[in-house]
Amino acid sequence: MTAFWILCAVMVIAALAFLIPPLRRSARGVAIALVVLVPLISIALYYRLGDPRVFDPAVQSATAAMQQARQEGMPPMEQAIAGLRDRLEREPDDLEGWLLLGRAYKSIERFSDAQTAFSRAMALAPESGSVMIEYAEAQTLASPSRRFEGEALLLLELALRLEPDNQRGLWLRGIAHYQAGETNQAMAVWEHLLTVIPEDSPTRGTLRQRIDELRAQAGIAVPAQPAPASQAAAASPVRLTVQVSLSPALAGRMAPDDTLFVFARAPEGSRAPLAIQRLAARDLPLTVTLDDSHAMVPQMNLSSVTQVVVGARISRSGSAQAQPGDLETLSPAISTSRTEPVELVIDRIAP
Repeated sequence: MTAFWILCAVMVIAALAFLIPPLRRSARGVAIALVVLVPLISIALYYRLGDPRVFDPAVQSATAAMQQARQEGMPPMEQAIAGLRDRLEREPDDLEGWLLLGRAYKSIERFSDAQTAFSRAMALAPESGSVMIEYAEAQTLASPSRRFEGEALLLLELALRLEPDNQRGLWLRGIAHYQAGETNQAMAVWEHLLTVIPEDSPTRGTLRQRIDELRAQAGIAVPAQPAPASQAAAASPVRLTVQVSLSPALAGRMAPDDTLFVFARAPEGSRAPLAIQRLAARDLPLTVTLDDSHAMVPQMNLSSVTQVVVGARISRSGSAQAQPGDLETLSPAISTSRTEPVELVIDRIAP
């Protein structure tokens, strides 16, 4: 998947287009060093989460770049990071700087520090799916299991709700499914990824090979074909109407800036939302609609199941992951063919 990592390097260079001009002469060397060294980040990440055999040429290329950087007298990565960190202490509102710092920390496997840097970026851009993906990635690498779970998984899913064609997010979501033993879901996500990668991209061949490997593991000889358009049109789309209110007993616990999540998920198995909306809690009571357009991943939607549970949660932190003290409620299992509104009263405090 070399093209993914080339894209990451291009993104870093683009960010530095904004960072380098205002820097002092000495700091420019720091930024230039990061241009050369940061592309190693994605390679290291893939070695931890994917199949390292794909990346032998990329590793060799990156190693050569590292050697060239040293020969040209560029500062070592630790020195480059220190210079960038010092500048961010003076300019804490620099979103691109925090993103660059997080990527640099990942390159030297200081994953907790990377997570901290990306959390600063999330505070500056809370609605950016790309930033959520960076944070989820770092949090996963900082965890002992190095598995996408908990908040990291939910953030990855929310990011794909915001940016459903984010190539890096789709790749990582497939990895998360694979880690969970959900081979079919991993294939579905990566099949969608194939539809957003340019036809002439060399990445397509590598990704197709990876999908074929998963298909072989699952004992599937022939790729599943999409349903004919006539058949898809004949199916009635799932559409759930949800009426949400807050119990008067908890009204004093809600702050004006709190976030409301309304979601539906399968009654059993994965707790990943099949549909989710993020709203302002101050607008309660309200009525929302959940349908396939609110899916995190197009292939994992309300139409893919016959029953769901519907929930609502008020979050003080704005995190997609439930936190102690959140206000919440959850319905019993209901049919996705239901036509009458689902009434939810947020009436309990998360332990």
